[in-house]
Amino acid sequence: MRHNFQDRERWRNPDWRTKFVAWWEGYDLAALSRLARTAPASRLPLRGPVAALGSAPPAGALPPEAARPDADLERLENLQLDRQGEPVWSIARTEGAQMLWGQDCVGPGDSQWMIESVRSFGLNPAKSVLDLSAGLGGPARGIVNSYDTWVTGLEMSPLLAKLGMERSKALGVSKKAPIGHYDPEHFNQAGSFDLVLADRVMHRVRDKENFLDRVSECVKPKGGVLLFDYVIEGTPSSWESWNGWRDSEPLEVYPWSATRMADELTQRNLDLRISEDLTQFHRRQAVERVRRLGEALKTAAPEPRVLKALARELALWWSRLRVLGSGLRFCRYVAMRPT
Repeated sequence: MRHNFQDRERWRNPDWRTKFVAWWEGYDLAALSRLARTAPASRLPLRGPVAALGSAPPAGALPPEAARPDADLERLENLQLDRQGEPVWSIARTEGAQMLWGQDCVGPGDSQWMIESVRSFGLNPAKSVLDLSAGLGGPARGIVNSYDTWVTGLEMSPLLAKLGMERSKALGVSKKAPIGHYDPEHFNQAGSFDLVLADRVMHRVRDKENFLDRVSECVKPKGGVLLFDYVIEGTPSSWESWNGWRDSEPLEVYPWSATRMADELTQRNLDLRISEDLTQFHRRQAVERVRRLGEALKTAAPEPRVLKALARELALWWSRLRVLGSGLRFCRYVAMRPT
């Protein structure tokens, strides 16, 4: 009986791990919650998933003076603010993101995934790559180490670009995998590349036509473009979830439809080879990483500032997963420039 009671409470008052599993299994926790409110309350409600995570006790937390980032990094944090006036990326968020996604990664898809994603482009020491979603540079350095090629990494966040370049220097690949900051709304990269790739960049660019113009100009003859991005597909099954996702994003988002993305690529003299829906794969990537995080947090918790940032990261991905597959899709586009 006690086991059944615990199971009921687990679904009535789910923690963040339970909610992620429920999304994947297709359960409607909102409906279960409504049923729970009509039943007699036998105990106090549990904390919400994000609040509970943020309240976990720290293990061996550093004193505030030791944890405070230096002035230069604080300045970089404040160069890119969200719609609430908070830094889009902070030192704490980079630490929390790496707990969730892996070392030198700030989103689903680790370095090995990107290494496999670019394998078909035949990279070698004579070729060059432009990565427009460099983050902390983990995937860029992975490509360099795997194919002995040259990767120029560009990143929208000044803070991530700075930390990514410092990491490349520390690993001795600052020349083969430099990371710099750029503004995609005013993108005008000099030079040409055998491959231009961007992971979840396009939907955050307002003037996508100009951005794609500049991207296509960077591609050498017989070179390729590899895009991973969120696109609109049909009508959202829940406008509440859809609007909640858009409101939860730190910055405005401007997704195209899947069809328009494909059309815009072909209009720029690019031969579209692949247009593939990877939504379920993308969801599995996120869910698996959250599962691993849950296991890690059973034995140790970081200091409060990182936990707070991690809670924010999880809340953001909660909103994304609610619309992925329900009006929003994650797609891969591969296009080649003819000779």
